Amino acid sequence: MSRIRWPLFVSLILLLVYAALYFALPDEAGIRLQLKYVLAAAFVAVSMAIVRAVNYLLLDVGFPRRKGREAPALLRFLLSIIVYSFLFVLIFHFVLMMELSGVLATSAVVSVILGLALQDTLQNFFAGVSLHIEQPFHIGDAIKVDNLVGRVESVTWRTTAIRTNDNSIIIFPNSHVARAHVEIFPYGNLNRRVLRFPAPYSAPPEKVIPLIRDAVQAVPNVSPERTPVVRMAEFADSSITYEILYWVKDYMWTPDMDARIRERIWYVYRRNDVEIPFPHRQLLYRPQHQEADQRARDYEEAIRRVELFELLTDEETEAMAAGVGRHLYAPGEMIIRSGDAGDSMFVIYRGKAEVRLPSVNGDLQTVAVLGEGDFFGEMALFTGEPRAADVAAVEEVELLEIRKGCIENLLAQNEKLAEAFSNRIAERQARLAEHAARTPEMEEQMQPRTILRRIRQFFRMRGER
Repeated sequence: MSRIRWPLFVSLILLLVYAALYFALPDEAGIRLQLKYVLAAAFVAVSMAIVRAVNYLLLDVGFPRRKGREAPALLRFLLSIIVYSFLFVLIFHFVLMMELSGVLATSAVVSVILGLALQDTLQNFFAGVSLHIEQPFHIGDAIKVDNLVGRVESVTWRTTAIRTNDNSIIIFPNSHVARAHVEIFPYGNLNRRVLRFPAPYSAPPEKVIPLIRDAVQAVPNVSPERTPVVRMAEFADSSITYEILYWVKDYMWTPDMDARIRERIWYVYRRNDVEIPFPHRQLLYRPQHQEADQRARDYEEAIRRVELFELLTDEETEAMAAGVGRHLYAPGEMIIRSGDAGDSMFVIYRGKAEVRLPSVNGDLQTVAVLGEGDFFGEMALFTGEPRAADVAAVEEVELLEIRKGCIENLLAQNEKLAEAFSNRIAERQARLAEHAARTPEMEEQMQPRTILRRIRQFFRMRGER
């Protein structure tokens, strides 16, 4: 109110002076006519009060309520110029009684000349007005313009200045900023950064991802509010490319943080015997028979640990191991589904898997967790019946698949194995169902003679063709 009070006080004094002189001076030779300048001065003071009142109502009260922030200084300046111009035109025309047509005609010509001469300056000016009104970024924010990243230092009516990490200041004309693609990283906001790094094909993702995630989470200035994400990006020629997604509140720190993260990756690789991949060409000589012999011995040892095959001789175990398949599953990946057709069983060589069955309300529930040496799917292998449950990997799991052909070769050489297998399967099925409510039909299906008959039928053995 004090800013409005003084112009009104001055205008009141000038009006009193105008009234006193108007009635005191004789109306001769147009003396009273010269008092119009005193009256114009009084209206100029009133104009100052009006402009300040308009600024207060529109920019100090209305703008913050609508936009939630303080009005920019440039907007105040423009509003003042517009209102002053309008009021001064009224004063010139009605108080000083001056014709403005000639002045306006002359000013129009001058405006065209100045507009052509100051075209770029005017573009920057109006772009600056737009930036001040919209305020897409603030002082202290990081922005990226033309692949240049810097912190906003100032925004004037003509230019926008940013300071880079090299401590150099780059000044952009506002018209360029208004036309360019500008990426904004607000200060104090959770800004995401993506960093790529390679890993060798020999290192499984379930080993690389948790190691790098934990290392990145411990880097200073990485925001603790969001857990870093490590994910596979692509399969490159010499390596697997991974992406690290981490969040920072000051984007200008990212070059230093990227360097620190790469440093941590080097040490993580070194501690965990992970080779840093690089483009190279190698000529490897590896005796294939030695590798195959070692793999066969490992498979034989895994098969011997399965109770179902304890009755096999060394020669039979060796023959079975020669025909098994090896499969690797990621955590959470489905291995088999209930109801699917199948003619093979699986032995867990490494890792864990869980068996899921429908509950009373229809949802799947875990009924067993299988580990190294456990097996599943034997009924599909020996009788060809559909899978009876869902089996999914709990962690990275390596499986040996024993297919129908392996068993078929054994039974062709020794038919007595069919009876031995049926007895072992019946014992296992009885243990699995000992807590379930059995029906006479289920009891019959679990009898060794029934299982033996189904084995003979499935493998088309003599007497069952």
